[in-house]
Amino acid sequence: MTIAKRIIVTGDFLRPSPHKFRPTQNENIRWLAQLLNVPVTMATGLPVQEVIWDDNWLNQATFDQASVRAIYEAFWLKPNMHSWAQIYSAETLPVSVESIFAHVFRDSFVIGFELPPVLVHFLRRNGIGFVDVILSPVRFMDDLTFSVNASSPAALKAIRALALPEAVQRLAAGVVSAHVAKHFPTPPRPDTLLVIMQTSFDRAVIEGKRFVTLIDYMNELEEIAKDYSSVLVKQHPLEPQPEICDMLLRNMPDARLTEENFYRLVSHRNLKGVAALSSSCVYEAGFFGKRQHALMPSVNFSKSPAGLDLCEVGDILLVPDFWRDALGASGLAVSAKDGITLPPKPNRFRLQHHTSWGYSEIDTDIAVAWAKD
Repeated sequence: MTIAKRIIVTGDFLRPSPHKFRPTQNENIRWLAQLLNVPVTMATGLPVQEVIWDDNWLNQATFDQASVRAIYEAFWLKPNMHSWAQIYSAETLPVSVESIFAHVFRDSFVIGFELPPVLVHFLRRNGIGFVDVILSPVRFMDDLTFSVNASSPAALKAIRALALPEAVQRLAAGVVSAHVAKHFPTPPRPDTLLVIMQTSFDRAVIEGKRFVTLIDYMNELEEIAKDYSSVLVKQHPLEPQPEICDMLLRNMPDARLTEENFYRLVSHRNLKGVAALSSSCVYEAGFFGKRQHALMPSVNFSKSPAGLDLCEVGDILLVPDFWRDALGASGLAVSAKDGITLPPKPNRFRLQHHTSWGYSEIDTDIAVAWAKD
C-alpha cells in the first residue's frame, strides 16, 4: 500500500445526468468532504481534498465536461447515461485513463461516497487504501445512517467494533410502526403484496451493463403475486412510469395503485410482503416482519456494489476517534484518542443531504425545516 500524504474524498464522479451530460455526484462528494474534513484532519493531520467532476471552474474541480468526455471516448463509448452503466463495474481501464487516475490519486488514501466498482478495482490494483461510505438502506432511524466498507480487513474490524447494533434498528422499526395506529382510513386489504417501482437510471438497477425494469422480471413477479390475495403498486415519486404501471395493474391479481406512505403501509398487519427490483424498501420490510422479494438476483444488501462486506454506523462518523481507529488500522499515522463526541441530533444528515425517502411524511421536523428554505 502507498504511503498516504493526503486524504482524497471522491465518489462516482463519472456518473452523468440522464437528461444532459452534466455531473450529478459533485454535491454529494463535496458534502461528505465538508462533513468529514474536521474529524479526519484531527485524526491524521493530513490535508483533505476532493476529486470531482464540476463544470463550474469556480469550484476548482479535478475534471470538467471535456475531460470526462475524453474518458468515455477512451472506452470507445458515447458520453451518456447508458455508457455509464457499461463502465460502472469495469474491472480494467484504458491505458490512458489508468494513467490519468494514477496521477490524480497518487500518494493518497481515499474516503468515498458510494464508490463505483470501477474505481474500487482501480484503487485496489494500485495499492491505494480506502474507506467507502454508502447511505444505508435502513432509512427509518432518527437520522440517516451509513453502510461502510474498507479496503483493509483490519479497518473493517475496527469499524465493526463501533457498529450500530441491528437490535437498535429493530427497535426503531417498532416505534415507526406505531404511526399506523392513528388515522389510517384506507388500510391495505388482507394478505397484500406491495410492489415498489424504482427510477429508470440508477446504479441499483444496473444488470449486465444495462438498466433493467420490472418488465424484465414480469414473469417472476407474477409468480410471486400468486401467493397473495391482492397487490398494491407504488410508483416512485420522482419518476412515474405509466406504461410499466399499467402493465402491473393489468397482470397482477386485484391490483391497485397507492400513494400511501411506505412506512405506514409496511407497518400494517394486512401487508404481508414487499417486492421490487432492488429497492431498499425490500430490505426495510424485513424489520417490519414482512416477506422480502428482491427480483434482481445480484441484490445483496450486506455487500457493497463491489462485493465488499458492509458495516452499519450512525453519527459516530463525525467523531475523530472513529477515524483514528479506521485509518490507524489502515496503516495511517494518527493522533492520540481524545474521546471527543458530538451530542446526537435527529435528522442532522437528512436536513443537510435534503434526502428523506418518505420519512418526512411521518416526521414533521423535516417538513418544517425544509419549508424555511
